[in-house]
Amino acid sequence: MKKILLAFISSLILTSCSNKKDYEIVFANPELYSKTVGLLTDVITYDIFNPPVASRIYAYSNLAAYEVISSKSDKYKSIGAKFKDFKKPELSDKPINKEFAALMALMYVGKELTFSKDSTQKIIDGHIQLAKDNGMPDDILENSQEYAHAYSKAVLDWSKNDNYKKTRSDVKYSVNTREGRWVPTPPAYMPAVEPNWMKIRTVLIDSASQFLPKPPADFSKSKDSKFYELADEVYQTGLKLTDQQKAIADFWDCNGFKVNVSGHVMFATKAMTPGGHWMGITGIVSKNQKADFDKTVYSYAGVSIGIMDAFIACWNTKFTYDLLRPETYINQFIDNAWKPYLQTPPFPEYTSGHSIISSSAATILTNIYGENTAFVDSTERRWGWPDRTFKNVREAANEAALSRLLGGIHYREAMEEGLVEGKKIGELVFSKLN
Repeated sequence: MKKILLAFISSLILTSCSNKKDYEIVFANPELYSKTVGLLTDVITYDIFNPPVASRIYAYSNLAAYEVISSKSDKYKSIGAKFKDFKKPELSDKPINKEFAALMALMYVGKELTFSKDSTQKIIDGHIQLAKDNGMPDDILENSQEYAHAYSKAVLDWSKNDNYKKTRSDVKYSVNTREGRWVPTPPAYMPAVEPNWMKIRTVLIDSASQFLPKPPADFSKSKDSKFYELADEVYQTGLKLTDQQKAIADFWDCNGFKVNVSGHVMFATKAMTPGGHWMGITGIVSKNQKADFDKTVYSYAGVSIGIMDAFIACWNTKFTYDLLRPETYINQFIDNAWKPYLQTPPFPEYTSGHSIISSSAATILTNIYGENTAFVDSTERRWGWPDRTFKNVREAANEAALSRLLGGIHYREAMEEGLVEGKKIGELVFSKLN
């Protein structure tokens, strides 16, 4: 982590070595914002935040940056103004650099919501040094930081009433012993992750249950049943996976805490969350579409809010229907030696989290940039997976959903209904953004 941070700070300083130092040009570069979100992703990954919690960090951090931008824009309007009990800071009209202030607000919130304070502070310090190296006057530097602190505080104050703290102390979950209900899965048999996440206050959708999908197929052990057919599809697919299908499953795995077993030793490895993957895609698409700084921040804010709301809705669905995973069903009723290609996540099956958050993110990006969003997804290079090319973000979302069936961890219904629910959430979030 420290090496990555130092390398990035060095690159910032190298960026400043131009014939004419100009802090306005340096900070108006939207790629700087995307790189900073990428550094926040590194911290989130290092701290091992689970996907729902990571989505909260992204949403509030990007919201703070966006509130700074919108406060100085005729085009972009405050999102916070739509929230009950959000207190807009009252600031004097001192001169600031809004882009620098937005970056600071992003990281001030990111620092508060993550554990690795030294790492986030180094990112903040790197940006301050970049400002100094490029000739930002002391008064603008100080005013901009004050401005960023005011907006980050407004967002953090609002975040304190979203029930997050209560869900930290109320995490007990009793497994239902009825047939067809979710039970912990190999290899770690971990308890359910975030069983109360549906109680987190939504951001722009009305409630966690606003788009509750239809119930899954009725549980049945009969070989003539719809449920057996769904499970058998996962089983048969897993038996004959092609190299291409394995590549798809691996690329979208995004398992932030994978438990590995080697002989009698069990250890965990880290990776970024699915929300972090879509943060990367947002940066790639924004760059390809030549979005300016303000539009880039707007895109990150919209997508991250859509993902947070999607996770809240998804967890509500998961714990409403409490459906067992394919691995459990197949081992009990089809083949007790079968294992999924990917490690089964520790929470109920229906619907697919990857499907709903990917669909929400893709819907928002499509509304912002249109259908012509072809891109090369390079977000997984650090984890050893080769780039993948997509005609548009919707194609990427569909592949992300399919990857869960190929990985053996979701039935087809979960991915299909997740895509539908995610699209509805994305459409609503975008409409409220505007």
